[in-house]
Amino acid sequence: MALVGGDRLPSARRASTTRAPFTPYATRARAFGGMFAIHFVLAALAAFGAIAAPSAAWAYVALALFGSMCFGLLRTSPATFLLFVPLLALRITEFISGGAIEAGAFMIESGVTGRPTGAFTRLLLIYLVFFLTATFVVEAAWPRLKAVFRDAPSRWQPQGRLIWLALLIVMSLATLYLVRLGINNGFPLISRIDRFVFLQKIDSPIYSAWMTNRTVLAPFIGALFCIPGYRGRAGLILIWLLAMSVLFGEKFTSLLMILSIFSIPVGLVHIANDRPIPTGAIGGIALAIVVVTVPAVLIAYGALTNFDAAAQRYGQRVALQGQLWFVADDKYLALARLDDRAVGADLSSWVKPGEQDATKAGTRFGLYYVMQRFTNSRLLGWAMEGGNGFVFSLYPYLLMTMGIIGLLCVSSILAVFHAFVMRMLAQTIAEGNWIASVLFGRMMSSLYGGYTTGFMWNFFGIKNLVTLAVGLFLTWEGQRRDSRTRRVMQALARRR
Repeated sequence: MALVGGDRLPSARRASTTRAPFTPYATRARAFGGMFAIHFVLAALAAFGAIAAPSAAWAYVALALFGSMCFGLLRTSPATFLLFVPLLALRITEFISGGAIEAGAFMIESGVTGRPTGAFTRLLLIYLVFFLTATFVVEAAWPRLKAVFRDAPSRWQPQGRLIWLALLIVMSLATLYLVRLGINNGFPLISRIDRFVFLQKIDSPIYSAWMTNRTVLAPFIGALFCIPGYRGRAGLILIWLLAMSVLFGEKFTSLLMILSIFSIPVGLVHIANDRPIPTGAIGGIALAIVVVTVPAVLIAYGALTNFDAAAQRYGQRVALQGQLWFVADDKYLALARLDDRAVGADLSSWVKPGEQDATKAGTRFGLYYVMQRFTNSRLLGWAMEGGNGFVFSLYPYLLMTMGIIGLLCVSSILAVFHAFVMRMLAQTIAEGNWIASVLFGRMMSSLYGGYTTGFMWNFFGIKNLVTLAVGLFLTWEGQRRDSRTRRVMQALARRR
């Protein structure tokens, strides 16, 4: 059996006229399975070492091993790497934070000074299980995705102008609204206003919705970038989106998310045509992100007037990415436990759209359930009043309510669900089913909201499940329509 691919004809026609060997699933599974097995053994040794000889060095070992796993995933399962690169990028920031914490960083929001505990070597083991599970799912779907992405640019070409105009209109309207907000209230970058303070100050649902859903645009910009004749315009839209994000105080993690999601369709088209992975380009892009965003963040923190204070504030900010895992691991690490009241309240919120709000959830479950145990009441009250809070609270929440066993079970379910959503997003973009892809893009944004806030309705809430059902229906309807069109065209061809 073979799939389309090869290298005898010009690249524009190569994908549809030549064939490349098909790699059986079992062969691919042995490759990425072996890579994960090696990293799991090394991570287990690091976790043991962190207990036997506590040192901040083990947190940096965890960071190095996670980075090595990312590179191994890129080599053995590039499709999984691309579909999960936004989450991989977030997790890298969490491990960077972990190194700072276990080296003694002060976490200003929780009022705790870090120390070597091995928390992030244990987190590494959990994430290895998550990404191994996700890789099994993505690799099973990759042959079909590869077939549709191989000639996706030619399928997108007739709709290139429509995609360009839609992105241009959305960005123009958003920019007009944002500029008006900035003129009336100050631009966070220029006025050195924290973006969360700015969000609370203006109290605008339109602004909040825009900042939450910017990532939905990124895969469409990536698709436009792949269409001949539209690459420059796609690059302009991407720079425009990043510039507006920086102007309104968005930091490294947010910009990295946009770039990562943009790279998904670009990268999948690339590897679907059996082209080599541009590891140098990936490294260059990562370096460029650091070079551009770190100075922007320091400027936002007042580096132009007081560099030392800005650097100290930046260091404290870095520590915040992993603070909740550190304090939860330190106080609530257990093999098994069950807080049935929190879990029950969480489950009941999934079927009640009106209850899916952080302020209504309160401290019963999710974000504020975690924060309540590690934050003074005044800061907690401010956070609840503004509807915001600490980041990356999902895994601390699962650990505190279910223990390690429950955490691993739920994490594996989330890995399967996330992989399925990303597979459908990729498939609908490749097929040019834009309405369905918007729905799956919105689901993707919701999933990342769940990882950040710890509210499980972002995964399995009724609104998300209805969105999934509608997206699946539109995907099925689009495939049925395309199949009917092909049959009609084949019948006309035979008559001629």
